[in-house]
Amino acid sequence: MDSDELQTTSEIRDKIIERNSPFSPYMLPKDSYPAPEHTDDMSYNQKYATRVASSPLTPEELELVQGILGDMFHEEACNSLSFHSTFRRGWARYLEMASAPRHHQDSGDADAMRWFPDILDYANKQTAVYFVGGGPKPNKVGHRHGYMDERLGRYIYRMWHVLHGGRPNLQRRHFFAKALRLPESEAASWSVPGLVAAHRRLCDATAARLGSEVVSSRHEDSASGGDLGGFPPPVAMAQTWSEHGLSLGHLFRAVVLVADEHVLPVECPVQPVPEIRGHNQAWKVAAWLERLMPECSVLMVRTGDDAHLSRPVSFEKLITEGKTIPLELEEGKLAEEFGVVRVKIGVAMRFLFDLQVEEEAAIPSLRQESAMLTEERERACHAWVESVLQHASRREIGVDGNRFTWEAVRRMWADRDGNIFDHGAQDEVLLMPLYSWYGVRWPSIENN
Repeated sequence: MDSDELQTTSEIRDKIIERNSPFSPYMLPKDSYPAPEHTDDMSYNQKYATRVASSPLTPEELELVQGILGDMFHEEACNSLSFHSTFRRGWARYLEMASAPRHHQDSGDADAMRWFPDILDYANKQTAVYFVGGGPKPNKVGHRHGYMDERLGRYIYRMWHVLHGGRPNLQRRHFFAKALRLPESEAASWSVPGLVAAHRRLCDATAARLGSEVVSSRHEDSASGGDLGGFPPPVAMAQTWSEHGLSLGHLFRAVVLVADEHVLPVECPVQPVPEIRGHNQAWKVAAWLERLMPECSVLMVRTGDDAHLSRPVSFEKLITEGKTIPLELEEGKLAEEFGVVRVKIGVAMRFLFDLQVEEEAAIPSLRQESAMLTEERERACHAWVESVLQHASRREIGVDGNRFTWEAVRRMWADRDGNIFDHGAQDEVLLMPLYSWYGVRWPSIENN
C-alpha cells in the first residue's frame, strides 16, 4: 500500500518522528550544556559580552534570569521550526508548496480526488491559504514590488507568534494555516464556489484519514538509544492520528483564505528598492520588506461548513468597522452568497485568532484542550530551565560556563540598562525573521 493512500483501521504503521520536528519542537532537559562560543559576535553588545558574571546570582537576578531562560526556551523552538521545510519551502509555489486536491477525471465519480499529501501537515491548523493566479512567474524576484509567496508565509509565521505573545502552542503540528497551491491547469479558471467545494472534500478526506489511520510512533533516534529528540515525545502505543493529538482544526472547515493576483494593491504604497548587495546594504532590503508585507491582502471566504461552531461565522463586524477592502465586480457578486471579504492579512489573522478564542470560551472541550496544551508546554519549559540552572550551579561550570545562562545573564544586564544585548535574535515575540530576511528586528525599523 502507498503510505499516502487511505488506510484501513486493521493496518498499523510504525511512524518515525524526526528530531526537532513540528510534532516535537521543544528542547528536552539535559545533564550538561555546552559552553558559550563566539562571544565576540558583532551582534552582541560587547559592553556586556566582555563583563564577567559574579556567582552566585542575587535572588533578584536569579528571578530575572529564570524568566529570560523561559523566553529562550520558546525562542529556540520558534526559530528552529522556522527553518523546517514545512515553513521554509512549503510556502513557495516553485519549491515544495503542496498542491490542492484535484478531481480524478477518469473515475466517473464527481467527488473523487487525486491526493497524496503528508497528512500530518494538515493537522491542527486554523485555516488553509490557497495561492491562485498571480501571473506566469509569481515567485520570481521583482514580481509586484518584491512580493513572493514565501515572504508572505514568513510574515504569517511571525504574526502568529506576535498574536500569541511569543507563546503559541506549537506542539503536534499546531499552526495558523496550511499553504496550498492550485495546479497550473486550474489556476486560470478557479472560482470561489469551486474552491469551497474542493475544500469541503479535502476536509472530509483529511478527517477520515486522521481518524482511521493507526500508527505507532517514535523519535528517529530512540531505537538506537540516542537522543530522544524534542518534546513532547510521541506515543509508541498503536493509536489513530487523532488519538495521538492530531486532528482537523476547529476552524479549518469554516473559513479559508485566498491569496490571488490582487494580493498587493495595484498602487502599492511601498515601492521596490534597487537590487542591493553586501551584508550592510541587505538591511535596507529587510526594512523594505517589513513595510511591504503588511500591505498584502487576501480573500476571506466562509465555506458554510460551520454547524460545529458555537454560532455561524459572520464578517459583519469587519465590514461595519471599515476593515474590508473593496471587491472586484465579479467577487462582489459572490459576497452575499458565500460570504467573501477582502482584508489585509493581519486583519484576517486577528479575526481567526479572536474567533478561536470565542469558540474556546463557548465550548468546554476546546477550552480544556487548549489549557492542556498550554500546561504541557509550560511544564516542559519549567523542567528545561531548572536543568539549565542546575548545570550552571556546578562549581566547575558557573553561569559563564553554560551558553544559555551566559546569554541570559547578559540579556538581564542589558535590559536593566534599557539596552539590547543581542541585536540579531533576542525577542521571542518579534522573532529573528526567517531565511533571507537578514535578521532585522522590528524596533530597528520603527526607529529609522
